[in-house]
Amino acid sequence: MTNRGVQDWLEEAGGAMGGDATGRRDALLELESAIYEKVEERTATGESEEQAVEIVLRDMGDPVSIGHAFVPQSPIIAPERTRSFYLYTCALFAVHFVLVISATMAGQPLTLGPLQIRPIADSTPWNLFARAAEVLVFDAGVMLVAFMFRSRLGRLVRLRVAEERAGTNKRRHFETAAFLALVLVVANFLRDNLLALYLLDGDGEGTLQVPLLGSGFTNNLILFNVWMLLAMAREVWFGFKGETRGAMLLDVVARSVGIFCLLRIVATRKLVDLTAAKHVLGTDADTVGSLLNSAFSLIALVTAALIAIALVKRLFRLFA
Repeated sequence: MTNRGVQDWLEEAGGAMGGDATGRRDALLELESAIYEKVEERTATGESEEQAVEIVLRDMGDPVSIGHAFVPQSPIIAPERTRSFYLYTCALFAVHFVLVISATMAGQPLTLGPLQIRPIADSTPWNLFARAAEVLVFDAGVMLVAFMFRSRLGRLVRLRVAEERAGTNKRRHFETAAFLALVLVVANFLRDNLLALYLLDGDGEGTLQVPLLGSGFTNNLILFNVWMLLAMAREVWFGFKGETRGAMLLDVVARSVGIFCLLRIVATRKLVDLTAAKHVLGTDADTVGSLLNSAFSLIALVTAALIAIALVKRLFRLFA
């Protein structure tokens, strides 16, 4: 059984593949077999071949992305995962540098299992910049190794990637919705415990817990919750119904609320507040608080910019 639509799809996927001709031919044969197997399953239920082919190819996804998944000598970071690499590296850097600041304020190293996070010996602007660069290079290296391992592991199981792509796409939306629900719980009930600095009290007999997030976040918590709920609804809608017009409209609304929320939080200039630590840190509380506020505000602005770019792309797709 051959179909012109399937052959066109395979040609486009083959054009995105690298490596030798034998590897490309074997990969295309596997894809062709997987596609026609699914088409036969659908035609057995009474669907026409044309309709079955259309649905199967749509579920398989973009042929160029599928072709990249079968590249025998793919780069450490696949082109479609570059954005994920940047986001994960930034997130790891933010957490790591906050721990460095915590160690500096505590005046002693923080021990996390086999890892030890050293304090900054002299908190001058140059030393802060140098340590931040050191942390960033280390975190980028860690993520590079993680992505390299993931890439090599992916090659071992890539023979089933295309066949399972339709279910993976739906599962990804539900996984994202679950992650957003976790963010919602943390922001409302656990933020003062998880997003906090732990310092030695002035008398040295106890530990002082200082929540990081100030009024800039708490005063906009309702707006943040609306953003998260809209984003969760969007992911669930995409998971069940796919890319319908209604789902794209909800996506536009959710991203617009997210941009407004982030910009409003940054505009308050009170994203981080270490007033409660002044009796321990003295004047350093204002310096460290200002530094953390600038770092978190920068992360929020970068996130807002990325959301804005995605929003413009969605609007073009919606009204195309």
